Amino acid sequence: MLHYPFINLLLLAIAFLGEKEAINGDSFKHHFISNELPGDENWGYGISILEDLDNDGDLDFVTAVKSDSIYWFDNRGSEEWVRHAVGKINTVQLGSAVTDVDGDGWPDIIIGGDWYQNPKNPKDAPFKRFKYDRRIENEIHDIVLADIDGDGQDEIVVSGDKEGCFWYKIPPHPVQDIDWERHTITMDVLKGNEAIHSGIWPAGIDDLDNDGDVDLVLPDRWLENKNRGKDWEKHGLPFGKRGPWGLSSRSWIIDMDKDGDKDIVIADSDQTACRIAWLENDGLDSPTFKAHYLPVTAPGTNGSFHSLALADFDGDGDMDIFTVEQEDPTIFPEGRGPRWYIWENMDGKGGEFEERVIFDGNLGGTMH
Repeated sequence: MLHYPFINLLLLAIAFLGEKEAINGDSFKHHFISNELPGDENWGYGISILEDLDNDGDLDFVTAVKSDSIYWFDNRGSEEWVRHAVGKINTVQLGSAVTDVDGDGWPDIIIGGDWYQNPKNPKDAPFKRFKYDRRIENEIHDIVLADIDGDGQDEIVVSGDKEGCFWYKIPPHPVQDIDWERHTITMDVLKGNEAIHSGIWPAGIDDLDNDGDVDLVLPDRWLENKNRGKDWEKHGLPFGKRGPWGLSSRSWIIDMDKDGDKDIVIADSDQTACRIAWLENDGLDSPTFKAHYLPVTAPGTNGSFHSLALADFDGDGDMDIFTVEQEDPTIFPEGRGPRWYIWENMDGKGGEFEERVIFDGNLGGTMH
C-alpha cells in the first residue's frame, strides 16, 4: 500500500484564528517546510510528527522517505527549517509516536517495532535505533501512547492489519535490543477481508464507560478495558466500512455534547467516498452510540480522510473538526483534487456543523 502525505514537499497548516470569526479559505495559509526530500522517489511517507526534539522550546518536524530513512527538520523560525538525519528504517512504516523512552529528559521516536534514542545533540548526531519487538515484520499503521494499566505511566499501543493490536509497558532498562512483553488487545485485525487497517490513531483511547480506565476505538467497534488491560470486551459501533485494505478509520474520543460522558469523532480512511461523524454516548454503564454524520457539501466525491484533529479553530470555546484527504492515487477524490476541511461547530454541542474548505490547492496530506 502506498501513502503520499506530501508529494515533493512538506507543508504545515497554521491554525487558530484568535478572536472569533468565521472560518473560511482565507483563514489559513500553508507554509513550506521543504520542497524536496532526499532519495530517488523524493517524497515523504506516513510518519509526521511535530515535537521539540532539540529541547530549544519550539516544535520541530519529523518525516520519512519511504522505506529508507527518517529525518527531522529543525525549526529555526522565520520559516527556516534545517534537515537532519534520525536514522534508517528497514521496512515501510506509518505509525509513529514521540515519548521519553529512556527517561533522560529528551524525546525519543517510536516507529514500527523500533525506537530511536535521542542523542541529546540531535543537530550533530543521529539517533540510535533499538528493537522493542523483533517479532514485528510488517507495517504498523497506528501508534498511540496511553495509560492502559492505570499505573500513571503511558504504555505504547500499536495496531497493524498484518500484525495485530497490542500494548507494551516500557521496561525499566529499555536501552537494549530486547522483546518487551506484548499484551494482546485483539487479533481480529488479521481476519482477511475483515482486517482492520487502522482505527486508534490519533486519540481513540480514553474512558468511554466512566469506570476509571481507558477503552479503545476501532472502526466498527469499541473494546472495553477489563482487568487493567489484560482482557478486552468487544462492543459494536454504528460506523465502519471496508476499503481496499479492510476497515480503516481515524478516531478521537471527546465529550462533544458536553453532557459529562465521552463521545467519539470518527472518519473513514484508506478508501474513497469517506464519511465523518461523531458518535453520541448514551451514558449507560455499558454505553451504546448514535451516529451523527457531518455534512458533506463540497463538489465531487471524497477521497481518503487520513487525518483527524480537534481544536477550537475559531476561538469560540468549542471543538471544531479538521481533516485532510490524502494523495494516494488509488483512492483519490473524484471530480476534484484533495482538500483540507474544517467542520465548524455552530451550536457548541455538536448539534450543527458547517463544512468549510480551508485549502483547495490540489495538495493532500496524512498524519501519523
